[in-house]
Amino acid sequence: MHNSVISAGFVLLALPIQVSSLGFQVGALDSTSHKLLARADPGCPQLPSSSGGRKIGLVIDGSPSNLYTDPSDLRIAAAKELNGLLITKDQAGPSGRSDLVTVIDFDSDGTVIYPLGDPAKARFDKLDFPGGTDIAAGISVAIDELTNNTSVSTAHQTGIVVLTDGEDFYFDDLLDQLARARNESIRVAFGFLSSEPPAGEEELLTAILNTGGIYSTISSAQAQRNFVNLVIAHGLADVDNTGSANGTTVLYPGLSIAGNVSAALGPKTYTYNAQAGEKLNLSVSAISGQKLDLTLRDTKSNKNLNTTVTDLSGNGGFFFDATKATELGLDINTTNKTAGLFTISFNSSVNRTYGSCRPSKTK
Repeated sequence: MHNSVISAGFVLLALPIQVSSLGFQVGALDSTSHKLLARADPGCPQLPSSSGGRKIGLVIDGSPSNLYTDPSDLRIAAAKELNGLLITKDQAGPSGRSDLVTVIDFDSDGTVIYPLGDPAKARFDKLDFPGGTDIAAGISVAIDELTNNTSVSTAHQTGIVVLTDGEDFYFDDLLDQLARARNESIRVAFGFLSSEPPAGEEELLTAILNTGGIYSTISSAQAQRNFVNLVIAHGLADVDNTGSANGTTVLYPGLSIAGNVSAALGPKTYTYNAQAGEKLNLSVSAISGQKLDLTLRDTKSNKNLNTTVTDLSGNGGFFFDATKATELGLDINTTNKTAGLFTISFNSSVNRTYGSCRPSKTK
């Protein structure tokens, strides 16, 4: 174990952390020792303005397993909140272009609940639980609905958000539909209501990331809100010009997210604005078995706060105590020439709530 470092108002401890590959909160901060504080963060993300409207598909799992994996309907709440952030026809006005949205329910089949249209009129009230889980069917129906409308270009202006418990029976079909989305330049984001690794974890995460999308787990109402903000910050579609392969991704507490890195791509950077008194636990797990170099730094001063490497099990990370507000950057790098997958689990002692931000009008 490395010794703790006290520097520039921070107490930082770097150590190998034993974690499972996805979502497991190791060394989680004890709420009895560190009282949870609620605060609103004015820096909530917004959908960037673009030269045209977006076409967005909200694909929601309606299979029976959600009766026990998601009894609070977090996936539906997340879909409604994402829809509420899109630009409606009235908001765009006569000189702007609104976003278009379609809502898809899937179980063993995919069904259009709300055809592609104005987000202001979207419906979420016909989800059912007849049986089976076929995520690929939901994505397939969404791609059909999004591409049939040619009033807005599909390539680079279209995104799909999948909200599911991840218990799928048609893995090869799912990979095929993700490849189809990539070929259409449709970005796909996944919110999984499970901390367990999905079937075919490495292949699935690679396919999701190859669309330009993002993968995360949702385990609570707070994580659901943060997932919405993560997707918005990353970019629903390529036209949002965020979340590039070697760009910067914002971290949100309570979420586990996936990424990939190689020597050719250069370091992958994640950022977080810590507040004074906040205690953070950042855990990184290398799925593909590559050794990862981890650096935590103060982005404002560009000063390294601590460094470590993943251990023989592929795990590593940092505990961090912020004695003052700090703009943090987590750099993940490797000497491997080929891209390798990793996940980050991020937890905070502060229950930070992020208000919904309505995007600017499109031009």
